[in-house]
Amino acid sequence: MSYRIEYQWASWKLSASPETGGVDRFVIAIEGGDNNLRDAVTGKRVRSWDVCMLGSAVQVLRQAVYFAGACEGGSLKPGSRDCSPEAYIRRIRRLIEEGAPPARGNWYPSIRVAEAHPLSTYAKHSGLAIEREQRYGDWLTRVLLTEGQRNLVFDIADRFTDLRGWQLAAVSGLPAS
Repeated sequence: MSYRIEYQWASWKLSASPETGGVDRFVIAIEGGDNNLRDAVTGKRVRSWDVCMLGSAVQVLRQAVYFAGACEGGSLKPGSRDCSPEAYIRRIRRLIEEGAPPARGNWYPSIRVAEAHPLSTYAKHSGLAIEREQRYGDWLTRVLLTEGQRNLVFDIADRFTDLRGWQLAAVSGLPAS
């Protein structure tokens, strides 16, 4: 049976301001991959950095609780070890309490949803720049935010609670393990 391994974690804290809706906001990125996928050249397990949780402290902890359920069933193993759901939630809580950004790397909005998702209509009516994109035969809407609109990703996360972090943002420049 396959399971996901998490190798490293990074977090960014955006302090409360009018642009963040008056509350602290967090972006949690995790380097991970499946235990049974290997690189054909190096033989190393395949892994990548993804934004997994995004929002206020309460929103991030709700997402952590959801992910922690996978620890109970053995399909999520932080550090390639068994982990209790409670320990996983503590790990994410520490990330948001410390609030120190990683030494390298950055996060940026990267919004992609199915064309049928209500966010597509919302973005059009809000005057946000959008592009159509096809991936694996499915049409997606890509919402393009300028640097000045960067914090709109949190408004979108608040409005569309069904969206996951990897549908809203991405990371770059973080060190691979």
